[in-house]
Amino acid sequence: MGGAAGRSAASVALALLVAAGAVLSLGAPAALASRAAVGGFPSWVTTRHFIPPADAQKASAGFEGTLVFRTTAVHVRPTPRQVAPRLGADYSHPWAAWDGWGYSFDWLAAQDPKGAVPLYRLDATLFPGLEARFFTTDDGDLVPVERGVIRRPVRDRTASFWELVISPGRVWKAPENSRWAGWNKAAFPFSLVQSQESESLLGLAFFYYKGRRVSDLHAQISRDSGGGFIFPDYDFTMKAWAQIHMRHRAGAVPDRQNREVAYAQELADRWPMRPLSDLGDAVSGMGTGVALKNVVTMGIVSGDTVYCTNVRTAFGDHPYREGMRVGVWSASKSLIAGLAALRLARKYGPGFLDTKLVSYFRPSEYRFVSKQAAARWKMVTIRDALQMATGMGPTGPGPNWSAASPNTYQWAYSYTLARQIRHYFHEAPNPKVSGPGQKFCYMDQDMWAAALAMQRFLQQREGPRATLLGMLSAEVFRPIGVHHFAAGTVQTRSGKPGFPLTAWGALPTIDTLAKVGTLVANGGSAPDGTQILDEDLIESLYATSAYQLSFWNIEYTSQTGETFAVPYMYGGGGNLVVCMPNGLVGFALADNRGAEWDAAAIRTMIGAADRIKPL
Repeated sequence: MGGAAGRSAASVALALLVAAGAVLSLGAPAALASRAAVGGFPSWVTTRHFIPPADAQKASAGFEGTLVFRTTAVHVRPTPRQVAPRLGADYSHPWAAWDGWGYSFDWLAAQDPKGAVPLYRLDATLFPGLEARFFTTDDGDLVPVERGVIRRPVRDRTASFWELVISPGRVWKAPENSRWAGWNKAAFPFSLVQSQESESLLGLAFFYYKGRRVSDLHAQISRDSGGGFIFPDYDFTMKAWAQIHMRHRAGAVPDRQNREVAYAQELADRWPMRPLSDLGDAVSGMGTGVALKNVVTMGIVSGDTVYCTNVRTAFGDHPYREGMRVGVWSASKSLIAGLAALRLARKYGPGFLDTKLVSYFRPSEYRFVSKQAAARWKMVTIRDALQMATGMGPTGPGPNWSAASPNTYQWAYSYTLARQIRHYFHEAPNPKVSGPGQKFCYMDQDMWAAALAMQRFLQQREGPRATLLGMLSAEVFRPIGVHHFAAGTVQTRSGKPGFPLTAWGALPTIDTLAKVGTLVANGGSAPDGTQILDEDLIESLYATSAYQLSFWNIEYTSQTGETFAVPYMYGGGGNLVVCMPNGLVGFALADNRGAEWDAAAIRTMIGAADRIKPL
């Protein structure tokens, strides 16, 4: 479940997906051959089928309009039946599986609106029947209009457990010697995600089009990132495919010209990627001690170049790694709450950090459990919450996420922000401390509360429509060349993004992680020299070995014998961004919870950066 860093039961890894199911027939002219290729999978699942071949010709026409997918069963190995003996549950229905393990979600099922697919029937073996609108550039890029999480309101959700994030792909002319002669082919990368969680199942899809006619969508999934909802088997490698019926709803994309200009700027701002091996012996030994088979990719960022390993999948190297949306679990704390604190301090001074947390909430929004709790809550500041030192709630991450702590789950998974607020404040004082600020205690919900208080502080200054994600997008991400930031959020009546979960749920690209890490490593200064983040607070991150404003810290002794404090972002399972004192950045992404980086392993990454450019 959410907040991967501190849950024993919830630190299960890898992803959920699917069992055998009926496959719908392909639209005209004829179905693709299903020759066995990889372990009984169709031949078309290999990654070379999702990129234009070397001799590809330009598409005879672009694609524009909306694809409406049908909720469809997908094929995967292992199946739920194969995994059930060691899992003790049928993973095809995740909420029911957790309920069977003693984590009752009856309270959440009771929140289901009338007419909604019941919670316990949501099926992880289904591709979601959602919609996606696209347009095509003159250079043959297939660009999705919606770059965040595509979902529906709870009342209208599909029967699938999953939602979608889609990234740009390509279009080209189908070969004349194929059954699709006279048609064009389109392909794109996607991620299956879930708003209340942080895993991202990496997939590829293609289809053929001619005029208003489209084939079925052919999709494969062969890698996970930030897994954590079901599988406890660290060695599980997901291999899945589906043939999904869909229809094309033709129509011009609104404001297309401006969208094309924005997309061109996005491409211009994207940092180049090169093989990690180009850095030579300097990176030898990086990641020693880590289960590298569970590492999706790792790399070093130097200047404006990302040096990283290929993203290996069961069906070949991922051809769109620059657009992959990955789950990073608790690194989200730094990407959302940490950056927000640093930006607000730059704009308005750091004084807000020491304002009382409860002052940003109306008394009608909460009910304290006792007079003692009320007295303690009224002492807590935004800074205390950012440091995860509120002195409230369970005594540690294990007790916090145990089945005996239902209030934590009700905070994390309730459908409305109002319910989340009520459950957050419905906690007794931590008996091991006498007040806030005394002891670090990993509590995911504290980071969420800090972020929500900061949003309300921002609204006091800039008006009720101001949002934390809006500020980050306009004032932090765009100035450093990050054009689209996606994150899981609380549900809303419209299905549009709500308030981010913050403690987990960010879905960045490698490019985003590289640029954010570089921003921090450069003292909060953008490439054009503009100071975006508070310089003094960032300097404090390099002056302590303690957890600070959502950033972890590690000491490292350089080649010259000098000791440095090095801040980093970390998400459970091995999702890591290290902001080096020399301006370089190291990063790693994991496909489940089997690739943790301990202190010694992190130092191998810092050591590589030290050899490239002395600290």
